Amino acid sequence: MKKLSLLTISLFIFSCGVQKKAAKDLYVGIYKITVFDVDQLGDVPLTLSINKNDSGYTSNIELGDEVPYIGDLTFEIDSTTIEDGLLVIDGIIGDYEIHYELNIDGNDISGSLLGMYDVEGSRVQPQ
Repeated sequence: MKKLSLLTISLFIFSCGVQKKAAKDLYVGIYKITVFDVDQLGDVPLTLSINKNDSGYTSNIELGDEVPYIGDLTFEIDSTTIEDGLLVIDGIIGDYEIHYELNIDGNDISGSLLGMYDVEGSRVQPQ
């Protein structure tokens, strides 16, 4: 009986062992965002993916299916950094440079593209 009690207590202690929890990163995730009132395009839906590796943050931006004129173009992201709490993404689409400054508050994301166009959206998938 003592062996059974000792075994049960040992099993309980091991099963309740401390698990190291990986800290969630505020920025990492997949976001559905919209760039509002873009000249000749109107509102442009995008999917923004943010990841983190040993060297820092990386991102990927994909156009929504219903974007006219520029649907064949792809984003080339040059850098993804955090500056003063803002997520800054620089890159190129077609012949145009892009510069996003985005603020992430919980699951909401907002900011601007080129300082001219408002950007809003929300996280659809956490890290």
